[in-house]
Amino acid sequence: MHKIKNPFGSTLRILSVLWLIFMFFHVMLTGKVFLWSFFGSIPTFFFVIIPLAFLVCEVLGKKKNVLALFMAAISLVMGFTQLDINLFRQKGGNAASDIYKEIKIFNWNTECWDQNKDKDELYRFLKKQDADIYILQEYLYGSIDPQSPGIDKSRLFNICSAVPGFPPAYLEIDDTERMRKEFPGYYLAVNKQFVVISRFPIQASHADYSDQYSVNDIEIYGRAVRFFNVHMLLHIEPVNPFTRHFYETMERRYAARRIGFDNLRRDIENTSMPYFISGDFNSTKAMGVMDMLTKDNTDAVKYSDELIPLTFNFKGLKFWRFDYAFIPRDNTNIQIKEYKGIYHQGLSDHDGLKIVLRLNI
Repeated sequence: MHKIKNPFGSTLRILSVLWLIFMFFHVMLTGKVFLWSFFGSIPTFFFVIIPLAFLVCEVLGKKKNVLALFMAAISLVMGFTQLDINLFRQKGGNAASDIYKEIKIFNWNTECWDQNKDKDELYRFLKKQDADIYILQEYLYGSIDPQSPGIDKSRLFNICSAVPGFPPAYLEIDDTERMRKEFPGYYLAVNKQFVVISRFPIQASHADYSDQYSVNDIEIYGRAVRFFNVHMLLHIEPVNPFTRHFYETMERRYAARRIGFDNLRRDIENTSMPYFISGDFNSTKAMGVMDMLTKDNTDAVKYSDELIPLTFNFKGLKFWRFDYAFIPRDNTNIQIKEYKGIYHQGLSDHDGLKIVLRLNI
C-alpha cells in the first residue's frame, strides 16, 4: 500500500516557499516600486514570526526535509533584517555636565489638534510634559467634506501641493492665541501643519515645499541648533483596495513621499550645525525609506528600554513604529541622554516621544 502523504505538511512547505519568494521580492522592491507600498503596512515583527512558525513546524515534524528547513531559515534571517528591534540599549551621554546643558524635547503627532476632542485636555497633556521644545504635527482639521454646511472653503487646503491630485480635505485652524496663553514666555513657529513651541529663541523657520517637514533654527544658550519637524504622508489611503482609486492614490503618495524624503536628505546633508530630526514618518524599518536616516544618524530609540518600539495605534492595534527621533552620529556637540515613549491618553493615534538632549555650549 502507498503511504498517504501529510497534506498539512505539504501545504506548510508550499506556503514556506511562497513566503521565501515574497521575502526576496520584498527586500529588492520595498521603497523602490510604488505597488510594493501595499506591503508596507505589515508590522515588522511579522517578518520574523511567520518564517519562525514555518521553521518550528518543520523541526517538530516527524519527517524532516533539509531543503524546507534551509528555506525557512533563510526566510528567518531575511526577516530579521526587517525587524525593528532594540536589542542593545545605549547609555546616555555622560560628558562633563559643566559644558553640556540638558534640553527636554517632546515630539507628538496630535491627530488633528483639538478636532473631536477636549481642547483643555489637549493642553493639559502638553503642559504636563514640561518640555523646553515641543515639536508637533497635524495642526489642522482633517477628513473635511467641502460640501458640508458652514465650512469656510477659503481655509480648505490639500495636504501636499508638490504632487497634483490631492483633494482639499483639510482645514486651516488658528489656535495661536491659546498657545501663547498656555505657554507664556515661549517662542512660537507655525508652518502649515507644523508647530514648534520653544523656550529658546527661534531664529528662522520655514516649511519645505514638499509640505512634509519644517526646518527650525533655534538659538540655545548661544548655539544654533536645527530642528526638523517631520510628517511624511501615509504610504496608502485607507480605502477599498479593490478599486482603481486605491492604486492611483498609492502612486500619488509614493511620488510625494519620494520628494519629501529626497528633500529632507538634501537639507540634512547641507546642515553644518548640530541638528535634531523628529516626527511622524509614516514608515516602518521594513519600508526601505528610513535607511537614508539610520545610515548617518543615531536613532534615539537606542537609549530606550523598549525592546520592540511601537508608537502608532490603528483601531486599537499598536503594531507599528512610525515616530522617530535622530541626531547626527558624528557630531559630539549634541547627545541623547534619555528617550521615552509617552502614552497619548486617548488624544491621538500616536504616542509622544520625550527625549532629553545634551548640548555642548
